[in-house]
Amino acid sequence: MDSKLYIFVIWENGRSSEEFLLEEIKKKFIIKDVYEIKWSKENFPYNIRRLYGPGKVGDIFKKTKSCGTGPLLLMIISDPNPRFGKRRTLKGMSQVNINLFDNKIIYRKKTGKGYAIHSSVTDKETNDDLVLFLGKNTEDVKKSLSEKWDGVVKKVESDLIGQNGWKDFMQLFYVMNSSINYVILRSFENLHDEFSNYKHNDIDILTDDIVRIPYIANGGKTSFINKFSPLVKIDNRDIPFDFRFTKEGYYDEKWANNILQRRVLYNGFYVPTKEDYFYTLFYHMIFHQKRINEEYKKKLICLSNELGINEISEKTFNDLNEARKFLNKYMTKMGYQHTFSIRYKTGHNEFSRLIKTAILLYRTQGKNFLLAAMKGKIKRTIKTTKTKNIKKNDLA
Repeated sequence: MDSKLYIFVIWENGRSSEEFLLEEIKKKFIIKDVYEIKWSKENFPYNIRRLYGPGKVGDIFKKTKSCGTGPLLLMIISDPNPRFGKRRTLKGMSQVNINLFDNKIIYRKKTGKGYAIHSSVTDKETNDDLVLFLGKNTEDVKKSLSEKWDGVVKKVESDLIGQNGWKDFMQLFYVMNSSINYVILRSFENLHDEFSNYKHNDIDILTDDIVRIPYIANGGKTSFINKFSPLVKIDNRDIPFDFRFTKEGYYDEKWANNILQRRVLYNGFYVPTKEDYFYTLFYHMIFHQKRINEEYKKKLICLSNELGINEISEKTFNDLNEARKFLNKYMTKMGYQHTFSIRYKTGHNEFSRLIKTAILLYRTQGKNFLLAAMKGKIKRTIKTTKTKNIKKNDLA
């Protein structure tokens, strides 16, 4: 069901028409609350980048110039009679609230302010915008909304949440829980307690939205986006995040999707079920690391006891061949394949994967984002090839 909550944003360059726009919006919608938000000038382009996300904004500095860097006006409105239909967006034809979409175009034409006026047009876009602007998702914003705006403009001086780093893990995961489908794959049991001396190389996260997730987290390593640092700043510490895509072959795509579908909430963030945790950690140890890690072995033994898996013992973990046999038996039963197998590669070969990914990016993010992603991929490939050649020459 649609939340019926949406937003309008009037950037600084559109605020000369502010009174007119407020009156026009009142005729069609119910204004619930109004904020005047001041972003720092140095962060303004990067706030723009994260707010609009991939594929919507080309040059963030040109977009910043068209918006103006002074205080913006954020209006939270409700649409008592929402109407939905297809409209052409930068992502192609999309299902939107046409009341918001069409009236935004009308307001831009009447004021001549062009892109100095922004609105959300879907329930998800409203939620994602609100959580970045105010640090609250739609449901939590609703709790403090009146039936009608009292005329008082609330003033806020703050960049998008997380733009200058996250206060703590809970703040980051509140935003991620509200915006993105993900799981932390492993080593999460004492994440909060061990944060000050986190001993693992990075935090591995699986997601089905690899394009949007670094914009939400304001960092993290992905195979598609190189605009962000691989580090996420939390409590003034730089923590490496490694985002894995369901389609990139880290695990069988069917398995990866199942992990996300079955995910559970644990200490404020999402993790795999115990069964998925056991087998994915086992797979990671045997086929990704290709060695038996003592820390993971203890964890797997503990999980096998909790799950009542009797056909495995500590001896199994000490023998790679026995471990592979045990894991293969489970994967066969579940219909999961090894991503390095000929059978899997035949159906998920690199060319096929790239074509499918390109189609996905085109449909969800638009042509401009796809072209930028292709250029980035080519640059990274050239850089990797050069590095390998330099190493070969050094060894020669």
